[in-house]
Amino acid sequence: MDKQMEMAQLLARFKLQVKRNLGASVDLERLTREPAYARQRLNEIEDAAEDEDLLVLVLRLRDHLLPLAAETPAVETAAPTESVSRPATTRSYLKGARAW
Repeated sequence: MDKQMEMAQLLARFKLQVKRNLGASVDLERLTREPAYARQRLNEIEDAAEDEDLLVLVLRLRDHLLPLAAETPAVETAAPTESVSRPATTRSYLKGARAW
């Protein structure tokens, strides 16, 4: 329950900071439910922001809303390197158990 309240306060603070500093509006429901919208909107606000507090809020929200975005490429790049290295270590059973 505390994490939900903390997230609600963070989102409310973010919406007010964006409205005060940039004169723009943010759809909080879309921000929390659509990763593509969140990524696009947070990037736009980060580029336009001139206030340090607003930038800190953008970074905190990015960590909360898009945590898998940073991990996904690492997993995709790790899988092909493992499959490439496996053929080099496969055994040949043509001569029996003592073929090593």
